[in-house]
This record gives sequence, C-alpha cells and structure tokens, in this order.
Amino acid sequence: MDTRTQSQQWTIRPYRAGDECALTALFGRVFGRAISEEHYRWNLKQPPTTVENVWLAVDGDAPIFHYAGIPTRFHLPGGEVLAMVSVDTMTAPEYQRRGLLSAVGRQVYDAWRTAGIAFVIGLPNERWGSRAAALGWEPLFDIQWLARPLRPEAIIARRLRMPALARLAPVGAAWNVLWGLRLRHDPTVRVRPVERAGPEFDQLWRRCAVDAAASVVRDSAWVNWRYLESPAINYRVLLAERDGQPAGYAAYRVEAHTAGTAGFVAELFVAQADAPARRTLIAATLAALRTAGADNAVTLAVPGSPLERDLRGAGFLYSRGAFGVQIVPLDPELPLDVLRDPRSWNMAGGDFDVI
Repeated sequence: MDTRTQSQQWTIRPYRAGDECALTALFGRVFGRAISEEHYRWNLKQPPTTVENVWLAVDGDAPIFHYAGIPTRFHLPGGEVLAMVSVDTMTAPEYQRRGLLSAVGRQVYDAWRTAGIAFVIGLPNERWGSRAAALGWEPLFDIQWLARPLRPEAIIARRLRMPALARLAPVGAAWNVLWGLRLRHDPTVRVRPVERAGPEFDQLWRRCAVDAAASVVRDSAWVNWRYLESPAINYRVLLAERDGQPAGYAAYRVEAHTAGTAGFVAELFVAQADAPARRTLIAATLAALRTAGADNAVTLAVPGSPLERDLRGAGFLYSRGAFGVQIVPLDPELPLDVLRDPRSWNMAGGDFDVI
C-alpha cells in the first residue's frame, strides 16, 4: 500500500524486488561505506517471514528514507514469538529533519502490530533524539563493549610508534598463558570448528532455552543464517562438546584495518550453569583469534551476566562504552517487567547488526 502524506511530496511504500540497487547506494551515502546487493538481501530478505519487514519513503522513484527490521524468532515466557530487530535506518542527507522517521515509523509499527509482531528491539543511537521516545521506544538495559589484548606487544609498539617492540612476542605469549591459567579449563570439553550447523545445535538450544526467560532462538537455523551463510563477513563457528554432546558454541571474525587486526566475538552460547564449558570455549576462541592474527579481542556482554563475569576473568578488562538496548512493545500482553530485567535475558552482540 502506497501512502502519500498531506504535507509532503514523498510516498511511503513497502519494499519491492529490485530496490536493492538504490538502497545500497543510499547506504553508502548515509554510512560512508559500501555493502553489496547480495549482503542486503541476505541481511533483510533471506530470513523467512510473511510480514513485510522493509519500508521506504520515496520521492518519485528515488528512495529517500529506509526503515527495516530483521524478522527474528524470540523465546519468551509465553512461548516463541516473532519480533523485528531494528537495523539500517537511513535518511538521504538532503531530506533530513523533515519528519520522515516519525511518519514512516508510526505507519510501520502499526503494520507490524496488525501482523502480530510482538515487539521491535534495537540500539537507537543519539541521532534519533526525542523521536525514539515519541515512537514508543523504551529503554531496557545496557550491553557493554569489552576488549582484551591478545598481542600486547603489537598494540604497544603501534601506540608508541616503536615497531621494534612488536618483536617481543614472548611477552605476549606469557601474557596469554597467565590469563589462560585463570580460566580453569575443563579437560573433558573438546572444541572444534564447524562449517555447517546441524542437529547438535538444535539439541543444544532445546537444553539451554530454559536458562533465560528471553532470548533469540539460537538453533541451527539461526547459526547458519547469522554466521555461516553471511556473504560479506567471514564468521567462523566453534562447537564445544563434552562426552560427544554439544556444550556450547562461539562465533567470531577477524578484521584487518589500518590500526592493526581486530578480533570480534559475536556470540558465545553455553548453558548458564556450565561455567567450565564456558571458560574452555572462551579460551579456545581467544586462541583461534590469536592464531588468525588478531591483536585484540572485542565483544559485547550484558553487565553482571555469567558470561560477562567469565570474560573479565579471562582478561576482558577494558570497557569501550555501551549500547542502550531499547524496545517498542507491540503486543499488549508482552511481559515488560521481565524484559526490563537484564538477568532475564540471554543476549549477545550478534543479536544485533553491530559486530
């Protein structure tokens, strides 16, 4: 359905096949970096849904505003629901401050509410200003950036502009050994890379779903789509097993840039009570990142969670700020008192489009 506003010349309409070319061009203008049409389709049009999840404002045929949600299955106390993870809100620079976010956002939320979407969740940034609250966004809690040096000698050499220090690899090795001793590995846990998530991931999810009142459904479909099928980012997945049974998994990636090579841990999922498996998986992921050449490891964790405590015990001592997780309740029966409590959640940085 196309809708023309009373006071503006632009039109609000849902996505149409073929919009990718103009939308990826708009993405480059707004965010200053390029994405491919294949990446766009994977991120927003591959997750299965009968609800239109991408909406545009167009001036003539040209998209000038983009609002989208990734349709995502969530486990809640009352059962499984479909929600939208808000991503890639874009306004063409020459159309900013014309009320596009408010006008399109209200219409999209009405459409999603009617279609049975339970809520919208995301990380609205400061550019939204007061419009976030006006659209019904409510704060939940923070998810915090944490960083851990893997090659401290390389980091110090770069910051002091003394390349010779980077040759002090034994110093970095000793650093990692000392932190590794603190993790108290479980010798019965074996960790191996996987190229495709199979039934063992579904088994792990069924066993761990009861750990938290709220979580993305972390089954094989999630792991395959979110990480292993990404056309633009080379995520790698590690599976931890104990006595032949799945105990947890981690997803990570490595990114080279002008200031060095960074390792990102997008997700680390283990039963909350299984601290030995979690620590062993953390150690294996850090070792994999270091082998891949990463100078540091960066991740997101909910403060006070079992994962955050074990990450700090593994040397993730440096905070790089936080995102404020917010929600737009669409279902009037949503248990907001539960969702506002960070202890109710199993949440990872990979739940959002930021890591």
